[in-house]
Amino acid sequence: MIIRNKYIHYQKIGSRQVRLSRPDLPDNLEVYIESLDGQGRITYISGYFEFNEAKLKFNAIGMEGYGGPNIGATLSEETLSALRQMGLGHDRIDELVIVLQRKIMEGQVHIGLRDSSEPRNPDNKTDLPKS
Repeated sequence: MIIRNKYIHYQKIGSRQVRLSRPDLPDNLEVYIESLDGQGRITYISGYFEFNEAKLKFNAIGMEGYGGPNIGATLSEETLSALRQMGLGHDRIDELVIVLQRKIMEGQVHIGLRDSSEPRNPDNKTDLPKS
C-alpha cells in the first residue's frame, strides 16, 4: 500500500513506512564552500549555508569510492541549536542535511576559495614576489 502525503510518498512494508522520494530542495537554501582540502581519495570541505536568512556553518567529507562519490555533511551543536530555534524538528533537520549533501554533490554551490596566488602571510617578505 502506498500512502501519499502532499510532498512525500511512503510505502507501508510490514509495520514500517518507507520513504520513496527524496526531500524537495528548499527554495531558500544557498550553499557556500569556503575551503577544500584534498587528501588522496578524501576531500575535507567546510563552509556555510544560508537558510531562512541565517548563516549556518557545516563541515563535510567527500569520498571517492568504487560506487562513485559520496558526501557526508555534519552540523555543529551551534548550528543544530539555531535550526531547533527556527522550529525544525529532528526529521526536518535530517532532511536539510540530505538536501545540503545533495546540493554539494550536484554542484549547486557557490565556491569562494582563497586565491592560491595570494601570499600566505603578507607580513613575511619571503612570500611576496621579488621585484
